[in-house]
Amino acid sequence: MPYYDVAVIGLGIMGSSALYAAAHMGLTAIGFDQSPTLPHTQGSSHGQTRIIRQAYFEHPDYVPLVHRAYDAWHQLEQKAQSPIFIKTGGLMMGLPQSSVVSGSIAAAQKHHLPYEVWTAKALRARYPAFTLGADEVAVYEEAAGYLLAERAWTLFFSLAKKYGACIRHGVKVRGWHLAPNRIQLAVDDEIVEVNRLIVTVGPWIQQIWPKVPVRVERQVPFWLDSPELARLANHPIFIRETPHSAAQIYGFPYLPGEGFKIARHHGGVEGSIDTLSRTVTDADEQSLRHHLHFLPAALRAPVKSCTVCVYTNTADMHFIVGRLPQSNGRIVVGAGFSGHGFKFASVLGPLLVEQAYHSQLLPELQLFAPQRFA
Repeated sequence: MPYYDVAVIGLGIMGSSALYAAAHMGLTAIGFDQSPTLPHTQGSSHGQTRIIRQAYFEHPDYVPLVHRAYDAWHQLEQKAQSPIFIKTGGLMMGLPQSSVVSGSIAAAQKHHLPYEVWTAKALRARYPAFTLGADEVAVYEEAAGYLLAERAWTLFFSLAKKYGACIRHGVKVRGWHLAPNRIQLAVDDEIVEVNRLIVTVGPWIQQIWPKVPVRVERQVPFWLDSPELARLANHPIFIRETPHSAAQIYGFPYLPGEGFKIARHHGGVEGSIDTLSRTVTDADEQSLRHHLHFLPAALRAPVKSCTVCVYTNTADMHFIVGRLPQSNGRIVVGAGFSGHGFKFASVLGPLLVEQAYHSQLLPELQLFAPQRFA
């Protein structure tokens, strides 16, 4: 039967990065995904763009990791000889005490990151499209921007193949058996043996690890289009926390041919990956527009396109990266990326492979220890 040093189950952005990392390290590697096509639109990795930023309001401890992610994305760009990171600057907007504003400032101050704080009036002088309340502010971070998401995802596949990895899609890993010194995977009707296993299956993690403390949340990003929005092609990425509901709305500069991407971060319907609706409704649109008065051009612009994606959230919104319980240290899980993991894929892929060969949790991953939910 076939044997590999490392197998990766789930080839979204995290799994494809891990597969490439394993192959690049000289390990024999194989990746499995149940989707008949790659990339696909059923999980959390599809779409053209993802925000990347350094003044990380979710927790200051992410900052060293996001610095490494920036470096890794630049290295990937050099290999591809094609841009992946587009620097636009970033605006974190809301009341001074909001988590988006206060958390960004706390992270920037702890890690000595350059930033500016603008009043609502100063913001409007620079970017007239934004209309904040008089008591709101904007934190400006020059280093922020966005990643060309599907270009990065596709590149991980091509580089993994270049370095000898095997990719099998349209197949299902139905289970595994922990044998001495190896793992036997039941893949459709055959057995594949591996030394280490990395599991990055996104919202399907509940089917593999039923006790994992995650919740699956439905999200609907929209692309709007109008001549007015087309003038925002040189605007920064942004996240605004609304003063009264604490809803977080994020968006990107206008991209010709794609439109103006804008969405709510969290606040979606929760359920299982098998029951969440993939149909976008008028209620989805109105739920977003309710929060767009700070950006009148978007409030009145028609919808060009929309899609459904999913978040896999932990209770504290921090990731889960570490060894699967009762796996003899041979199985590593990356899960619960809670809607803000994509930007870290360039560094978490290699760290997942490294963790698979270490008995203790790596220092860089302490914030994400699965044991915190024990």
